[in-house]
Amino acid sequence: MRQGQPHTPDVKALPQVVAASVSPPDSIPLIALRRGDIVRVARLAAESSAALSIEERDLMIARLRDLGFVAGARCEVLARMWLGGDPLVVRIGGSTFALRRAEAAAVLVQRLEARATAA
Repeated sequence: MRQGQPHTPDVKALPQVVAASVSPPDSIPLIALRRGDIVRVARLAAESSAALSIEERDLMIARLRDLGFVAGARCEVLARMWLGGDPLVVRIGGSTFALRRAEAAAVLVQRLEARATAA
């Protein structure tokens, strides 16, 4: 860049930065879903776990990402424990996981369909 010329931001990188920091308006936390709901992961939100330290939040987000909770991944709620809903059992990809409340609250999703299940 020459002196005296204004700095031009890299416009190719801008949409990715904005998309990573803003969740779609109809995103809800995974913890709010019921058994049988099928959703698509919108993003991971570390700020939803205020009770954890920054280091703990970073580790939790990294773990969720490693398990397959990435934007666009299809996820199905298989079970909720009846006392407080903790843990929440979900299937993502071909794997099944039990998530704690803090982990499920950090996963923002968009509803695809609600499946009727027998009680």
